[in-house]
Amino acid sequence: MKIIFLLISLLYTGFLFADVSGDQLKEVNHLLEFVRASNCIVNRNGDKHDSQKAADHIESKYDYFRDDIKSTEDFIKYAATKSTMSGKYYMVACSGKKEIKTQEWLLDELSRFRFVSRSSFTRRPQTKTTTCTEPRPEICTMQYLPVCASLKDASVKTYSSGCSACSDASVVSYMPEECVK
Repeated sequence: MKIIFLLISLLYTGFLFADVSGDQLKEVNHLLEFVRASNCIVNRNGDKHDSQKAADHIESKYDYFRDDIKSTEDFIKYAATKSTMSGKYYMVACSGKKEIKTQEWLLDELSRFRFVSRSSFTRRPQTKTTTCTEPRPEICTMQYLPVCASLKDASVKTYSSGCSACSDASVVSYMPEECVK
């Protein structure tokens, strides 16, 4: 009897703590890495935070609101749009660009990520995104295994390999195969 009660409790808990699933979880993780790698400054309630601290804060809000979040758009709404306390919108300033709301910035990146995921890799839908990490490669071999890279400015560009893509500091992540225009 105790085992049945435990199983029912575990199943019920799973419904209580809803979260995004499958492809949307990949999108949420991509957006968190996008913020982390952006080198942009996020303004929360008049305080400016580097991209790492901004991503950490968004992730902590994601954990807090996890039971309310059912989609990637909900993730942006609850975790990265505005202060729960003051109601002020979060703003982001990236080098050489006008300051905008983080909500707009992340929705643009989500749209770009979905486009790249859908259109560039229809032949290999199981293809996974690789996020570039620090330290960046300084030397790459001369091989041609084309990848479609996602850049910090939300554009995409074909590179000859994953190594050559990640050696460019403006690249956030890449997927195998050339970008489709």
